[in-house]
Amino acid sequence: MSISHLSNQKVLEWLGERFRATRLSQNITMVDLAEKAGITERTLYNLENGTKSVGLLNVVAVLRALGKLEELDQFLPAPPPRAEALVQIEKLQAKTRQRASRSGQSTHEGSNKKPWTWGDD
Repeated sequence: MSISHLSNQKVLEWLGERFRATRLSQNITMVDLAEKAGITERTLYNLENGTKSVGLLNVVAVLRALGKLEELDQFLPAPPPRAEALVQIEKLQAKTRQRASRSGQSTHEGSNKKPWTWGDD
């Protein structure tokens, strides 16, 4: 079903129907879900009926209580990085790269090796 042609109010009602259907499919009462989400029953009623906007924090709380919070990633997936951002990342990585030190050489002060000289003893 395409919802792009619906008004904002109709979208709220459509979302409310989805929340109600999910709650009922999990056999959870409004009282139990409201308590688990930490919201009032009236807020849950408003969410399920699409009568009022209930705030994004309340929507997140209900999604979490229903075990559906992870589905927000499908709702609004992260966009792919822009080409300019990738170039900047590569430049930063190139600046932070360091040459590996040779193994076997000691750079510690106080090592047992004497400093090199010309041999003019």
